[in-house]
Amino acid sequence: MRSLVLAMTIDDLLAAAATLPLRDAAYAIWRQKINFERLEGRVWPRRDQSTPEAREKSMREIRAQIKHEHDFAQDGPTFDRLKRAHPHAADAELKQAIVAAVKFDDDCFKHFSHGRAEDFWEMCIRAVARAAQDHPDYLETTYRDARNWVAYTMK
Repeated sequence: MRSLVLAMTIDDLLAAAATLPLRDAAYAIWRQKINFERLEGRVWPRRDQSTPEAREKSMREIRAQIKHEHDFAQDGPTFDRLKRAHPHAADAELKQAIVAAVKFDDDCFKHFSHGRAEDFWEMCIRAVARAAQDHPDYLETTYRDARNWVAYTMK
């Protein structure tokens, strides 16, 4: 699957999202944000790495930027990408779908527990199932993708 994603273009990712209902498309686009950034050629500003203090300051700045992009995903590139995939949706609907998708993604990881004695895959299934209770309006394929994403990320 990973090599397939690497061979995809921005247009391919957006076309796939365009075939999904708005909320599912928002999740798919949010989930693929790293691939979009790679394909769009995102360049991070150079950071001062000359001393341990400067490196730590740079890392704090990077973490703050990533947190801001997460907390305001509905106002950033995810919005623009979703608008391209669903051009006829109202801006308010797009933003609401993105906020819900980010919250669903967060909840999937919030419910993952490393300390359980159960099988790893079962922990992934359980985490997404618990998140799905609070986010019931996604397609089954989106829940499947979320389980796979949790498993890939938490391994």
